[in-house]
Amino acid sequence: MPDPTLPSEIVRAYDIRGTTPDQIDGEVARRVGNGFAQWLLDRGATALIVGHDTRDSSPELYEAAIEGALRAGIDVHAAGLAPTPVVGWAVDREGLGGGLVVTASHNPPEYNGFKLLADGAQPLLPEEIQHVARHGPAAAADQGTRREIDAVDPYMQMLHQRFRDGGAHAVAIDPGNGTTALTAAQALIAAGAQVLAIRNTPRPTRQIAADPQNPETMREMARVVRAINADLGIAWDGDGDRIGVLDHLGRRYEADWLTAVLARPLLSRRPGSEVLLDMKTSSSAIDDIRRRGGHPLTAKTGYSFFRRMMREQQIAFGGETSGHIMFGPEYRAGEDAPWIDDGVYAACALVAYLTSSGRTLAEEMSEIEPRPISPELRLPCPDHDKTHMANALGDWFAERYPRAEIDRSDGARVHLPDGWLHARASNTAPALSLRFEGRSESGYRRLAEQLEQALSRHPQVDGVEQLRRPPTIGPQSLI
Repeated sequence: MPDPTLPSEIVRAYDIRGTTPDQIDGEVARRVGNGFAQWLLDRGATALIVGHDTRDSSPELYEAAIEGALRAGIDVHAAGLAPTPVVGWAVDREGLGGGLVVTASHNPPEYNGFKLLADGAQPLLPEEIQHVARHGPAAAADQGTRREIDAVDPYMQMLHQRFRDGGAHAVAIDPGNGTTALTAAQALIAAGAQVLAIRNTPRPTRQIAADPQNPETMREMARVVRAINADLGIAWDGDGDRIGVLDHLGRRYEADWLTAVLARPLLSRRPGSEVLLDMKTSSSAIDDIRRRGGHPLTAKTGYSFFRRMMREQQIAFGGETSGHIMFGPEYRAGEDAPWIDDGVYAACALVAYLTSSGRTLAEEMSEIEPRPISPELRLPCPDHDKTHMANALGDWFAERYPRAEIDRSDGARVHLPDGWLHARASNTAPALSLRFEGRSESGYRRLAEQLEQALSRHPQVDGVEQLRRPPTIGPQSLI
């Protein structure tokens, strides 16, 4: 494969991302906008929408990306500051050829990058991103036309129409000074909730990055939840497509448990519905979905693969352990609308479900059987070795457990008497990604010891001491 026009270190599996200004600057943004526009034009597109997040560097990169796209000859709908889900919904609603969002999601403030969407708001797959990266600069004889649009207001109207009665819940929220500061409080208040918000101004911040999958980012909100006696707490990442939740005691739940709870209204209305999950999903969540008549399916890790599979197989609902919660047209009765991957939509759906059930989030979560489980561990490993290492771990357990069920579709998910493990090559870093769960605490310890034994033969894998950390069992107290 020829060297990409863009530096290889910023071309990731899900997006183009790096530090500013050394890796990502205005010139890189122009090349991304230009190359992406060429890729879209080759597919028959005539227009795309461009938006950006709240980072210091985003407005400049946004203007440069638009300049590059216009130079290639495509029309641009300029949405300005907007959450990634809003841009995606506009692509689908307006029938546009694609969308580009200047964002680095949950990364620290010194990062920035570009999320790329094809028609139907489908994220580009890794090989498609590589294709965009290889495009050299091009200037069309007729440049495209720029049109300023408001993408947020139509999206808010949709949320208001769908979630008219969310009940009088007291909700503490933390947009993290990200783009959900434009949408979250307004959407929940319109649904009937009483909202107290922290970090609710969309602006650049040098504070901790908005990342609800990191428990440390949720501690301040946990204190707020307890202080005001809120019914629950909700946070989002910087561009708004991932969600994290706390109950009224300020306890944090993993996103796969939230997926299990949000599957309940669908399964009550349509027993036997498919629910899409990723390979790292806990057996606690899977068993709860099955008990309620759901049919769990698994997708390869990564929201681009996930969203493609939802559309291709017409799946109504799914959720990743990363906090992406995705809704299809059939999730709610009588609603014919595009697929939505949005933390604010998920928040509205959760509050609506709690209203209909008449129960607290803690009561809903208490029906899921907790088992000891690790977080997603990232063990440093050279890029050229990480895929081999995931396969080698599968082989190591296969030799010792000939009857073990092993799914090789995304690294290796191995089911054992003591529990399960999932090992795969990280899509975004030189690391081996690993998560494992025990049927009991003693089973968890045995799995951890076996994993450490298996990895002891491979000195190229670092950070093995992470396996000795205590597991999470059920909700996490943050106070």
